[in-house]
Amino acid sequence: MGFFDNLAASVSKTTREVSDGVKVLADKNRIRKDLATIESELRNRYRDIGQKFYDENKDNIPEAYAELFDSIVTLSNNLAAKQHELDAIDGTITCAACGKQLPKDTKFCSGCGATVVRPEVEAPRAAVCQNCGVAVAPDAAFCASCGNKVEAEVPAVPAAPANVCPNCGETLASDAIFCANCGTKAPGLE
Repeated sequence: MGFFDNLAASVSKTTREVSDGVKVLADKNRIRKDLATIESELRNRYRDIGQKFYDENKDNIPEAYAELFDSIVTLSNNLAAKQHELDAIDGTITCAACGKQLPKDTKFCSGCGATVVRPEVEAPRAAVCQNCGVAVAPDAAFCASCGNKVEAEVPAVPAAPANVCPNCGETLASDAIFCANCGTKAPGLE
């Protein structure tokens, strides 16, 4: 019976080792999950700090952050333009207040009741160095990266057509004095 006793002891030992290994693996996975949760929360806090800093300083940009602020403006403009493209394809418009997709001719959001504003893309404030391609501060005369003189290139903004309301974008009749949609005085009238 020594053989069966040795076999039983060996199986019992192997079972304990496997069980211990499974416990260790489970503990490691739990710790990895906790690490991922903490790292995610830490990234969220950094993001929140950055958002708050941006919101508090976007009208008076610290020089050391000018390039980052300008890239945020550029990315925001690109995002708005792409959303506008998608809305045009879908025949919809996105409510700026709550993000709800609405039919293009909607005047008020059915989700939150806000007046639907036609999107306007903000012109980028940053210039780019023609020599090295690095973004430069809006008021910079020379590139901080390569020292090249910055040429100010300001894109011309096309004027709104006279037959469009400057407030809501509604097409106006050629003899309109006020916008039938929002009541704003037609352009060109004093």
